[in-house]
Amino acid sequence: MNQSMLFSDIKKKLVDANIFGKLKKKKIKFITDHSEEVNSNALLVINNNKKYKRVYLKKAINKGLEAIITNSYFKNIKITQIVVKDLDKEILKLLNLRQSFNPKKSIAITGTNGKTSVTWYLAQICKYNKIPTKLTGTLGFYKDNKKVKNTFLTTPSNLELFQFANSNKRNNDIFISEASSHGLHQGRYNNLNIDIAAITNLSHDHLDYHRTFKSYVESKMLLFTKVLNKNGTAVINSRLKNYKYFVSKIKSRNLKLITFGAKDVYFTQTKLLTLNILGKKYYIKDLKLNNIQKENLECAIACALAVKIKVNDIIKTLDKLKSPSGRFEEIIYRKKSSKIIIDYAHTPDAMQNVLKSYTNKSFKPSLVFGCGGERDKSKRKKMSVIANKYAKKVYLTDDNPRNENANLIRKTLKKYCQKARDISNRRLAIQTAISEMHQKDILIIAGKGHEKYQIIKNKNYLFDDFKVAKDFIK
Repeated sequence: MNQSMLFSDIKKKLVDANIFGKLKKKKIKFITDHSEEVNSNALLVINNNKKYKRVYLKKAINKGLEAIITNSYFKNIKITQIVVKDLDKEILKLLNLRQSFNPKKSIAITGTNGKTSVTWYLAQICKYNKIPTKLTGTLGFYKDNKKVKNTFLTTPSNLELFQFANSNKRNNDIFISEASSHGLHQGRYNNLNIDIAAITNLSHDHLDYHRTFKSYVESKMLLFTKVLNKNGTAVINSRLKNYKYFVSKIKSRNLKLITFGAKDVYFTQTKLLTLNILGKKYYIKDLKLNNIQKENLECAIACALAVKIKVNDIIKTLDKLKSPSGRFEEIIYRKKSSKIIIDYAHTPDAMQNVLKSYTNKSFKPSLVFGCGGERDKSKRKKMSVIANKYAKKVYLTDDNPRNENANLIRKTLKKYCQKARDISNRRLAIQTAISEMHQKDILIIAGKGHEKYQIIKNKNYLFDDFKVAKDFIK
């Protein structure tokens, strides 16, 4: 998997390094920038330009850490220090020396919503075609559809991405990742060879970080203008309002282009569900996905074509595909012949999509939702207006308030969603909503999806929307 390297080898490999302390003849098993993950065989990377807190270093030393590589010397620390001027350059040098193989193909998916579903469907298509995969995103790190560890971020650090992407025994696997706007803007894909880049959709999100929607779009565009290889393939949603803009950038680089939503890959529905691929029609049975998930599947299929999986081999997998945890996840409430839907919807567009998916001329679903604290405040009004319009009943509750005043968050939401009932305790809000369901009703619990915790102040409390809902219908 990795070429063997000893700590003592670093002296020869990094010419410009100043070494304080002894480098032992001990294997470097992994290089990390997370102090929580270290042991005596780890090399911890510390970028002091990012104001690294000494308390984290002390905790790492207590866990057995013996060496760090950094761009600034730490005084009064009894540990070997490798000090370099250009940290990124030297780390890349070490990584390239340790890594033996690159993936056969590397794929990055960006967009406001749907990234997790697309990567999940694509990994399954590969699985059923006996193609080994590595996947990283919101749900964690996976090898061949089996979880190996959790992730701290939708797009992990550049260091984590590089090592995970290249951690294979043979260069025959497919590396699939979710590319967030933060990750792209912060250069977490630097030095990674991305062969296929896809975008699902674009709508209002993360403006607390990007400030303007234009800046947000430009961060997404980096995947195609900077990260994607010059011989790479771009997969674009033809429904994008910015479609022509993206295509013009792609054509200026002479990249290959595959579209979904129209032309290359798209579903149509008359009497039979039809999948249109490169001008040919395929009639699909037993595909139990709503229109939003069908759009995500279109993207996954387009990516599979870019990987060179044959059309017939893709078609054979479709009836086996399962959606990821917390994405339109259904709980059947048999007592009332009703459904409870758990979904990660935490943006205006995602909330509107999930509500409209279960709305018709004579019926509206009920909704439990809140908004996370210390995150994009500008989307709260929009989400409240959407909830007020498309939901029959609305139960306002806490999401992840973090260090923000939860009462004030709900007060803002209530201002624009007059029909809402304010129930701060999320468990009680879910219980109340379920108890008030009628026959053949639908309740949507939005915002947290797959998450198994609730963040209040600086603590994570165990909380699982799916489990809580299941407990109340027993």
